[in-house]
Amino acid sequence: MKSSFSSQEHDPLIGHKQSMSFWSVYATCVACLGGFLFGYDLGVVGGMLIAPSFQSHFEIDPNDILREAEINGTIVSVLQIGCLFGALIATSTADSFGRKKSILLAAIVFTLGGILQIIGYGLAMMYIGRIISGLGVGALSMLVPMYVAEIAHENQRGWLGGLWMFFIATGLATSYWSHYIVRKLLDPQDNLLWRIPLIIQVLPAVFLFVGMIFLFETPRWLCAHGKSDTAFLVLCKIRSGTTSEDVKVEMEGIQSSVDLEQSIVCTWKGVISSHNRPRLMLGCGLQAWQQLSGTNVINYFSPIVFRSIGLSSGDAELFATGIYGILKMIVVLVGFLTLIDRFGRRPLLIMGGIGMGICMYAFAICVAKTPVPSSLQPPTNLLTVTAGLGIASMYIFAIFFALSWGPCPWIFCSEIFPMR
Repeated sequence: MKSSFSSQEHDPLIGHKQSMSFWSVYATCVACLGGFLFGYDLGVVGGMLIAPSFQSHFEIDPNDILREAEINGTIVSVLQIGCLFGALIATSTADSFGRKKSILLAAIVFTLGGILQIIGYGLAMMYIGRIISGLGVGALSMLVPMYVAEIAHENQRGWLGGLWMFFIATGLATSYWSHYIVRKLLDPQDNLLWRIPLIIQVLPAVFLFVGMIFLFETPRWLCAHGKSDTAFLVLCKIRSGTTSEDVKVEMEGIQSSVDLEQSIVCTWKGVISSHNRPRLMLGCGLQAWQQLSGTNVINYFSPIVFRSIGLSSGDAELFATGIYGILKMIVVLVGFLTLIDRFGRRPLLIMGGIGMGICMYAFAICVAKTPVPSSLQPPTNLLTVTAGLGIASMYIFAIFFALSWGPCPWIFCSEIFPMR
Protein backbone atom coordinates (compact mmCIF):
# COMPACT_ATOMS: atom_id res chain seq x y z
CA MET A 1 0.00 0.00 0.00
CA LYS A 2 1.09 3.56 -0.60
CA SER A 3 2.06 5.43 2.52
CA SER A 4 0.40 8.73 3.39
CA PHE A 5 3.81 10.00 4.46
CA SER A 6 5.31 10.14 0.97
CA SER A 7 5.85 13.86 0.82
CA GLN A 8 9.42 13.44 -0.44
CA GLU A 9 10.83 11.36 -3.26
CA HIS A 10 14.44 11.15 -2.11
CA ASP A 11 16.31 8.55 -0.08
CA PRO A 12 15.59 8.52 3.65
CA LEU A 13 18.22 10.47 5.52
CA ILE A 14 21.22 9.02 3.74
CA GLY A 15 24.28 10.36 5.48
CA HIS A 16 22.14 12.58 7.70
CA LYS A 17 23.56 12.89 11.18
CA GLN A 18 21.07 12.37 13.96
CA SER A 19 21.29 13.45 17.56
CA MET A 20 20.75 10.70 20.12
CA SER A 21 17.24 10.97 21.55
CA PHE A 22 16.33 10.01 25.10
CA TRP A 23 13.69 7.50 24.05
CA SER A 24 15.92 5.62 21.61
CA VAL A 25 18.64 5.24 24.25
CA TYR A 26 16.17 4.42 27.04
CA ALA A 27 14.31 1.82 24.95
CA THR A 28 17.60 0.25 23.89
CA CYS A 29 18.87 0.05 27.48
CA VAL A 30 15.65 -1.55 28.71
CA ALA A 31 15.58 -4.08 25.88
CA CYS A 32 19.28 -4.85 26.36
CA LEU A 33 18.53 -6.12 29.86
CA GLY A 34 17.95 -9.26 27.81
CA GLY A 35 21.67 -9.14 27.06
CA PHE A 36 22.39 -8.82 30.78
CA LEU A 37 20.38 -12.01 31.34
CA PHE A 38 22.32 -13.71 28.56
CA GLY A 39 25.68 -12.72 30.02
CA TYR A 40 24.71 -13.51 33.61
CA ASP A 41 23.47 -16.95 32.61
CA LEU A 42 26.77 -17.59 30.82
CA GLY A 43 28.88 -16.73 33.85
CA VAL A 44 26.81 -17.90 36.79
CA VAL A 45 27.52 -21.57 36.10
CA GLY A 46 31.30 -21.55 36.65
CA GLY A 47 31.22 -20.34 40.24
CA MET A 48 28.21 -22.51 41.02
CA LEU A 49 29.89 -25.72 39.86
CA ILE A 50 32.90 -25.29 42.18
CA ALA A 51 30.83 -24.25 45.24
CA PRO A 52 31.28 -26.90 47.98
CA SER A 53 27.63 -26.57 49.06
CA PHE A 54 26.44 -27.10 45.47
CA GLN A 55 28.50 -30.26 45.15
CA SER A 56 27.27 -31.64 48.46
CA HIS A 57 23.63 -30.66 47.78
CA PHE A 58 23.59 -32.53 44.48
CA GLU A 59 25.84 -35.34 45.78
CA ILE A 60 28.68 -34.60 43.38
CA ASP A 61 31.95 -36.21 44.45
CA PRO A 62 34.90 -34.03 43.29
CA ASN A 63 37.07 -37.17 43.32
CA ASP A 64 34.76 -38.85 40.79
CA ILE A 65 36.13 -36.90 37.86
CA LEU A 66 34.05 -38.59 35.16
CA ARG A 67 30.70 -38.09 36.92
CA GLU A 68 31.59 -34.52 37.86
CA ALA A 69 32.51 -33.74 34.25
CA GLU A 70 29.28 -35.35 33.03
CA ILE A 71 27.10 -33.29 35.38
CA ASN A 72 28.98 -30.06 34.69
CA GLY A 73 28.77 -30.59 30.95
CA THR A 74 25.06 -31.38 31.12
CA ILE A 75 24.23 -28.29 33.19
CA VAL A 76 26.02 -26.14 30.62
CA SER A 77 24.78 -27.85 27.46
CA VAL A 78 21.07 -28.08 28.29
CA LEU A 79 20.92 -24.28 28.33
CA GLN A 80 22.13 -24.30 24.73
CA ILE A 81 19.37 -26.74 23.77
CA GLY A 82 16.83 -24.31 25.17
CA CYS A 83 18.52 -21.41 23.37
CA LEU A 84 18.24 -23.22 20.04
CA PHE A 85 14.51 -23.79 20.30
CA GLY A 86 13.90 -20.39 21.90
CA ALA A 87 15.49 -18.59 18.95
CA LEU A 88 13.51 -20.68 16.44
CA ILE A 89 10.20 -20.07 18.21
CA ALA A 90 10.89 -16.34 18.53
CA THR A 91 11.16 -15.96 14.76
CA SER A 92 7.45 -16.76 14.50
CA THR A 93 6.22 -14.88 17.56
CA ALA A 94 8.15 -11.75 16.56
CA ASP A 95 6.24 -11.51 13.27
CA SER A 96 2.88 -12.63 14.59
CA PHE A 97 2.64 -10.87 17.97
CA GLY A 98 5.30 -8.19 17.67
CA ARG A 99 8.77 -7.64 19.03
CA LYS A 100 7.57 -6.08 22.29
CA LYS A 101 5.14 -8.84 23.27
CA SER A 102 7.67 -11.51 22.33
CA ILE A 103 10.29 -9.92 24.60
CA LEU A 104 7.74 -9.80 27.42
CA LEU A 105 6.97 -13.49 26.92
CA ALA A 106 10.67 -14.39 26.84
CA ALA A 107 11.21 -12.55 30.15
CA ILE A 108 8.42 -14.58 31.76
CA VAL A 109 9.86 -17.85 30.45
CA PHE A 110 13.34 -16.99 31.71
CA THR A 111 11.95 -16.12 35.15
CA LEU A 112 10.15 -19.47 35.41
CA GLY A 113 13.36 -21.30 34.54
CA GLY A 114 15.31 -19.24 37.06
CA ILE A 115 12.86 -20.07 39.84
CA LEU A 116 13.23 -23.80 39.16
CA GLN A 117 17.01 -23.47 39.37
CA ILE A 118 16.76 -21.62 42.69
CA ILE A 119 14.51 -24.31 44.18
CA GLY A 120 16.84 -27.02 42.85
CA TYR A 121 15.49 -30.10 44.64
CA GLY A 122 17.55 -32.33 42.39
CA LEU A 123 19.61 -32.44 39.24
CA ALA A 124 16.52 -33.12 37.11
CA MET A 125 14.90 -29.88 38.29
CA MET A 126 18.16 -28.01 37.69
CA TYR A 127 18.34 -29.38 34.14
CA ILE A 128 14.71 -28.47 33.41
CA GLY A 129 15.21 -24.99 34.83
CA ARG A 130 18.28 -24.47 32.64
CA ILE A 131 16.38 -25.60 29.54
CA ILE A 132 13.47 -23.25 30.26
CA SER A 133 15.84 -20.34 30.94
CA GLY A 134 17.58 -21.23 27.70
CA LEU A 135 14.29 -20.83 25.84
CA GLY A 136 14.07 -17.29 27.18
CA VAL A 137 17.73 -16.46 26.52
CA GLY A 138 17.60 -17.86 22.98
CA ALA A 139 14.49 -15.87 22.19
CA LEU A 140 15.98 -12.67 23.61
CA SER A 141 19.23 -13.15 21.68
CA MET A 142 17.17 -12.95 18.48
CA LEU A 143 14.51 -10.43 19.55
CA VAL A 144 16.59 -7.73 21.25
CA PRO A 145 19.05 -7.07 18.37
CA MET A 146 16.04 -6.98 16.04
CA TYR A 147 14.17 -4.54 18.28
CA VAL A 148 17.22 -2.29 18.64
CA ALA A 149 17.96 -2.33 14.90
CA GLU A 150 14.38 -1.31 14.12
CA ILE A 151 14.20 1.61 16.52
CA ALA A 152 17.73 2.92 15.90
CA HIS A 153 18.55 5.36 13.12
CA GLU A 154 20.86 3.87 10.50
CA ASN A 155 23.73 6.13 11.63
CA GLN A 156 23.35 4.95 15.24
CA ARG A 157 22.94 1.17 14.86
CA GLY A 158 26.58 0.46 15.61
CA TRP A 159 26.46 2.57 18.78
CA LEU A 160 23.11 1.31 20.03
CA GLY A 161 23.75 -2.24 18.83
CA GLY A 162 27.00 -2.26 20.79
CA LEU A 163 24.97 -1.76 23.96
CA TRP A 164 23.74 -5.35 23.51
CA MET A 165 27.27 -6.70 23.86
CA PHE A 166 28.02 -4.26 26.69
CA PHE A 167 25.04 -5.56 28.65
CA ILE A 168 26.16 -9.14 27.99
CA ALA A 169 29.62 -8.28 29.33
CA THR A 170 28.07 -6.48 32.32
CA GLY A 171 25.92 -9.51 33.14
CA LEU A 172 28.96 -11.74 32.82
CA ALA A 173 31.02 -9.59 35.19
CA THR A 174 28.14 -9.32 37.67
CA SER A 175 27.75 -13.09 37.82
CA TYR A 176 31.48 -13.55 38.47
CA TRP A 177 31.61 -11.02 41.29
CA SER A 178 28.38 -12.25 42.86
CA HIS A 179 30.04 -15.62 43.40
CA TYR A 180 33.21 -14.03 44.76
CA ILE A 181 31.31 -11.84 47.24
CA VAL A 182 29.01 -14.56 48.59
CA ARG A 183 31.98 -16.90 48.96
CA LYS A 184 33.68 -14.26 51.12
CA LEU A 185 30.57 -13.73 53.26
CA LEU A 186 29.03 -17.19 53.65
CA ASP A 187 30.05 -20.58 54.94
CA PRO A 188 31.23 -22.90 52.11
CA GLN A 189 28.53 -25.43 53.06
CA ASP A 190 25.68 -22.91 53.04
CA ASN A 191 23.31 -23.53 50.10
CA LEU A 192 22.84 -19.78 49.78
CA LEU A 193 26.37 -19.80 48.39
CA TRP A 194 24.99 -20.90 45.02
CA ARG A 195 21.33 -19.92 45.43
CA ILE A 196 21.96 -16.17 45.91
CA PRO A 197 23.68 -15.80 42.51
CA LEU A 198 20.73 -17.67 40.96
CA ILE A 199 18.28 -15.33 42.71
CA ILE A 200 20.13 -12.32 41.31
CA GLN A 201 19.70 -13.57 37.74
CA VAL A 202 15.91 -13.42 38.05
CA LEU A 203 15.82 -9.73 39.03
CA PRO A 204 16.86 -8.30 35.62
CA ALA A 205 14.18 -10.44 33.97
CA VAL A 206 11.59 -8.79 36.20
CA PHE A 207 13.02 -5.34 35.40
CA LEU A 208 12.96 -6.17 31.69
CA PHE A 209 9.31 -7.21 31.86
CA VAL A 210 8.25 -4.10 33.76
CA GLY A 211 10.30 -1.78 31.56
CA MET A 212 9.00 -3.22 28.29
CA ILE A 213 5.39 -2.78 29.39
CA PHE A 214 5.85 1.00 29.14
CA LEU A 215 7.73 0.93 25.84
CA PHE A 216 6.47 0.87 22.27
CA GLU A 217 6.36 -1.54 19.38
CA THR A 218 8.82 -0.89 16.55
CA PRO A 219 7.68 1.34 13.65
CA ARG A 220 8.57 -1.34 11.11
CA TRP A 221 6.34 -3.99 12.70
CA LEU A 222 3.50 -1.48 13.04
CA CYS A 223 3.81 -0.56 9.36
CA ALA A 224 3.82 -4.23 8.40
CA HIS A 225 0.51 -4.70 10.25
CA GLY A 226 -1.33 -1.73 8.79
CA LYS A 227 -0.73 0.68 11.69
CA SER A 228 1.16 3.39 9.83
CA ASP A 229 -0.34 6.24 11.83
CA THR A 230 0.78 4.66 15.11
CA ALA A 231 4.17 3.91 13.57
CA PHE A 232 4.58 7.58 12.66
CA LEU A 233 3.77 8.68 16.21
CA VAL A 234 6.29 6.18 17.62
CA LEU A 235 8.92 7.35 15.15
CA CYS A 236 8.32 10.97 16.16
CA LYS A 237 8.84 9.95 19.79
CA ILE A 238 12.13 8.14 19.25
CA ARG A 239 13.38 10.81 16.83
CA SER A 240 12.58 13.71 19.14
CA GLY A 241 15.74 15.55 18.14
CA THR A 242 14.79 15.76 14.45
CA THR A 243 12.36 17.86 12.44
CA SER A 244 8.96 16.52 11.46
CA GLU A 245 10.03 16.62 7.82
CA ASP A 246 13.00 14.35 8.53
CA VAL A 247 10.71 11.92 10.32
CA LYS A 248 8.34 11.89 7.34
CA VAL A 249 11.22 11.07 5.01
CA GLU A 250 12.37 8.21 7.25
CA MET A 251 8.80 6.98 7.58
CA GLU A 252 8.51 6.92 3.82
CA GLY A 253 11.61 4.76 3.61
CA ILE A 254 10.32 2.32 6.23
CA GLN A 255 6.91 2.02 4.58
CA SER A 256 8.40 1.54 1.13
CA SER A 257 10.71 -1.17 2.45
CA VAL A 258 7.84 -2.93 4.21
CA ASP A 259 5.63 -2.72 1.10
CA LEU A 260 8.39 -4.23 -1.02
CA GLU A 261 8.99 -7.06 1.43
CA GLN A 262 5.29 -7.86 1.71
CA SER A 263 4.99 -8.06 -2.07
CA ILE A 264 7.42 -10.97 -1.98
CA VAL A 265 6.22 -14.33 -0.65
CA CYS A 266 8.58 -15.38 2.15
CA THR A 267 9.18 -19.12 2.66
CA TRP A 268 11.92 -21.24 4.20
CA LYS A 269 12.97 -22.05 0.64
CA GLY A 270 13.46 -18.34 0.09
CA VAL A 271 15.84 -18.21 3.05
CA ILE A 272 18.28 -20.48 1.21
CA SER A 273 17.64 -18.99 -2.22
CA SER A 274 20.57 -17.79 -4.32
CA HIS A 275 19.68 -14.22 -3.35
CA ASN A 276 19.77 -14.83 0.42
CA ARG A 277 22.28 -17.70 0.60
CA PRO A 278 25.38 -15.47 0.89
CA ARG A 279 23.71 -13.52 3.71
CA LEU A 280 22.70 -16.75 5.45
CA MET A 281 26.20 -18.21 5.17
CA LEU A 282 27.77 -14.98 6.43
CA GLY A 283 25.37 -14.66 9.37
CA CYS A 284 25.66 -18.30 10.43
CA GLY A 285 29.40 -18.28 9.83
CA LEU A 286 29.96 -15.22 12.01
CA GLN A 287 27.93 -16.66 14.86
CA ALA A 288 29.60 -20.07 14.50
CA TRP A 289 33.10 -18.63 14.54
CA GLN A 290 32.18 -16.47 17.52
CA GLN A 291 31.33 -19.65 19.42
CA LEU A 292 34.36 -21.56 18.10
CA SER A 293 36.67 -18.76 19.25
CA GLY A 294 36.69 -20.41 22.67
CA THR A 295 35.08 -17.52 24.49
CA ASN A 296 32.26 -19.62 25.93
CA VAL A 297 34.68 -22.15 27.36
CA ILE A 298 36.11 -19.29 29.41
CA ASN A 299 32.67 -17.83 30.17
CA TYR A 300 31.24 -21.11 31.47
CA PHE A 301 34.29 -22.66 33.10
CA SER A 302 36.47 -19.64 33.90
CA PRO A 303 37.27 -20.66 37.51
CA ILE A 304 38.35 -24.09 36.26
CA VAL A 305 40.32 -22.49 33.40
CA PHE A 306 42.25 -20.30 35.83
CA ARG A 307 42.80 -23.28 38.11
CA SER A 308 44.53 -25.03 35.21
CA ILE A 309 47.29 -22.40 35.22
CA GLY A 310 48.12 -22.55 38.90
CA LEU A 311 45.42 -20.79 40.93
CA SER A 312 44.79 -23.35 43.64
CA SER A 313 42.10 -21.77 45.85
CA GLY A 314 38.47 -20.98 45.12
CA ASP A 315 38.90 -17.34 46.13
CA ALA A 316 41.83 -16.83 43.75
CA GLU A 317 40.01 -18.51 40.87
CA LEU A 318 36.90 -16.38 41.38
CA PHE A 319 38.91 -13.18 41.81
CA ALA A 320 40.84 -13.75 38.57
CA THR A 321 37.54 -14.53 36.87
CA GLY A 322 36.00 -11.33 38.21
CA ILE A 323 38.89 -9.24 36.83
CA TYR A 324 38.40 -10.97 33.47
CA GLY A 325 34.72 -9.95 33.50
CA ILE A 326 35.42 -6.33 34.48
CA LEU A 327 38.09 -6.00 31.79
CA LYS A 328 35.74 -7.36 29.15
CA MET A 329 32.98 -4.97 30.18
CA ILE A 330 35.21 -1.88 30.09
CA VAL A 331 36.73 -2.73 26.71
CA VAL A 332 33.30 -3.40 25.16
CA LEU A 333 32.16 0.02 26.35
CA VAL A 334 35.21 1.74 24.87
CA GLY A 335 34.90 -0.27 21.67
CA PHE A 336 31.34 0.53 20.72
CA LEU A 337 31.73 4.18 21.74
CA THR A 338 34.85 4.79 19.67
CA LEU A 339 35.72 2.00 17.22
CA ILE A 340 32.81 0.07 15.70
CA ASP A 341 31.30 2.87 13.62
CA ARG A 342 34.65 4.59 13.00
CA PHE A 343 36.68 1.67 11.65
CA GLY A 344 33.94 -0.66 10.43
CA ARG A 345 33.02 -4.22 11.29
CA ARG A 346 35.27 -6.13 8.86
CA PRO A 347 38.67 -4.64 9.86
CA LEU A 348 37.89 -5.20 13.53
CA LEU A 349 36.91 -8.82 12.89
CA ILE A 350 40.14 -9.49 10.98
CA MET A 351 42.44 -7.89 13.56
CA GLY A 352 40.48 -9.37 16.46
CA GLY A 353 40.64 -12.87 15.01
CA ILE A 354 44.42 -12.68 14.59
CA GLY A 355 44.92 -11.36 18.13
CA MET A 356 42.59 -13.95 19.69
CA GLY A 357 44.35 -16.78 17.86
CA ILE A 358 47.75 -15.71 19.14
CA CYS A 359 46.42 -15.42 22.71
CA MET A 360 44.81 -18.88 22.63
CA TYR A 361 48.01 -20.42 21.30
CA ALA A 362 50.02 -18.72 24.05
CA PHE A 363 47.53 -19.87 26.69
CA ALA A 364 47.76 -23.48 25.51
CA ILE A 365 51.55 -23.38 25.88
CA CYS A 366 51.23 -21.91 29.37
CA VAL A 367 48.78 -24.60 30.47
CA ALA A 368 51.15 -27.29 29.19
CA LYS A 369 54.07 -25.78 31.12
CA THR A 370 52.20 -24.97 34.36
CA PRO A 371 52.33 -27.67 37.09
CA VAL A 372 48.99 -28.95 38.30
CA PRO A 373 47.87 -27.47 41.68
CA SER A 374 48.49 -30.71 43.55
CA SER A 375 52.16 -30.63 42.61
CA LEU A 376 52.75 -27.14 43.97
CA GLN A 377 54.77 -27.05 47.17
CA PRO A 378 53.33 -25.63 49.33
CA PRO A 379 49.75 -25.71 47.92
CA THR A 380 49.15 -21.97 47.90
CA ASN A 381 48.17 -19.46 45.21
CA LEU A 382 51.62 -19.75 43.71
CA LEU A 383 51.93 -18.17 40.29
CA THR A 384 54.82 -19.39 38.19
CA VAL A 385 56.02 -17.35 35.25
CA THR A 386 54.02 -19.51 32.86
CA ALA A 387 50.90 -19.14 35.03
CA GLY A 388 51.29 -15.36 35.00
CA LEU A 389 51.70 -15.37 31.23
CA GLY A 390 48.64 -17.61 30.94
CA ILE A 391 46.51 -15.15 32.91
CA ALA A 392 47.86 -12.27 30.79
CA SER A 393 47.01 -14.14 27.57
CA MET A 394 43.43 -14.65 28.78
CA TYR A 395 43.05 -10.98 29.64
CA ILE A 396 44.47 -9.87 26.28
CA PHE A 397 42.16 -12.39 24.58
CA ALA A 398 39.25 -10.69 26.37
CA ILE A 399 40.36 -7.30 24.99
CA PHE A 400 40.55 -8.54 21.40
CA PHE A 401 37.23 -10.36 21.70
CA ALA A 402 35.41 -7.41 23.25
CA LEU A 403 36.57 -5.10 20.44
CA SER A 404 35.72 -7.43 17.58
CA TRP A 405 34.10 -10.84 17.69
CA GLY A 406 32.00 -9.93 20.72
CA PRO A 407 29.81 -7.12 19.31
CA CYS A 408 30.43 -7.24 15.55
CA PRO A 409 28.63 -10.52 14.65
CA TRP A 410 25.48 -9.32 16.43
CA ILE A 411 25.55 -6.00 14.58
CA PHE A 412 26.35 -7.69 11.25
CA CYS A 413 23.42 -10.10 11.54
CA SER A 414 20.98 -7.31 12.39
CA GLU A 415 22.04 -5.34 9.30
CA ILE A 416 22.56 -7.80 6.44
CA PHE A 417 19.21 -9.61 6.31
CA PRO A 418 15.98 -8.29 4.79
CA MET A 419 13.63 -7.41 7.66
CA ARG A 420 11.10 -9.93 6.39
